[in-house]
Amino acid sequence: MSGDLRERMRAFYGGSAEYLALLEAHDEQFLAAYVNAVLRFIPPQSRALEIGGGNGVAARMLQQAGMDMVCAEISPLFLSKAAEWQTDRLAYAAADGLQLPFPDEAFDAVCSNEYIEHTADAEAALQEMARVTAPNGRVLIAGPNLCSPFIPLRELAHRLRRRDIPYIWTNSKRDALQKIWQNARTVGAKKRKGQPSFLYREPELEKPAVGGDADSAYISATVDLEQWFQARGWKLLALTAPVSWKGRLMGRFAPRYSPHLCVAAQKPGD
Repeated sequence: MSGDLRERMRAFYGGSAEYLALLEAHDEQFLAAYVNAVLRFIPPQSRALEIGGGNGVAARMLQQAGMDMVCAEISPLFLSKAAEWQTDRLAYAAADGLQLPFPDEAFDAVCSNEYIEHTADAEAALQEMARVTAPNGRVLIAGPNLCSPFIPLRELAHRLRRRDIPYIWTNSKRDALQKIWQNARTVGAKKRKGQPSFLYREPELEKPAVGGDADSAYISATVDLEQWFQARGWKLLALTAPVSWKGRLMGRFAPRYSPHLCVAAQKPGD
């Protein structure tokens, strides 16, 4: 993606009070599944970096669970309330995840939630995560699998129920049916290719913030992250972290098609 888009996204997140209002819904209850996934794969005594930490609540929860936390967020506006939470074991930094101000191998672990899809260069984001992770350290990336056929299927279900909500990924019932098939084929093609192929879209930055990943740039795909880590010799620990029986079933038999991704990987040692 272009440097112009990167700057436009930086400006959008840096000054959008509307988006900050959406983040206010990311309270401890909302973030519990993500925090539990981090604690499942990352030892609680770790020195960890969270990238794209939003309002900083998840980093505070992880520090309370025993981690030494640094939370990096591109928007100082989003962190405006978090400054009062800082301690010697919890720090917040206004920093770009594509150009982190930390030395190589500075952290035992790196985690992110609903971040990777909002980057203008997913591979650069992954490279930065890997760079600051110590040997044998772990990375956990959680968020939507926007290539999943279940994303348009969910919108189709809402349309059939005539729900008056913003539709991000489909334009009609017919389009939803086409996108279900298209996404299933895309994931299959990515699997057969055997190497990541990062796909992008033009994020909706000029319209009122509505959530639903309308502002996403990278069409996040579990299989992209899986293949990126595997190509560099990382050990894959998980592709999903399901919290319901439906999610567990999907995670066991078709994790690359699940609407949610939770990719955990361990960096090779020296």
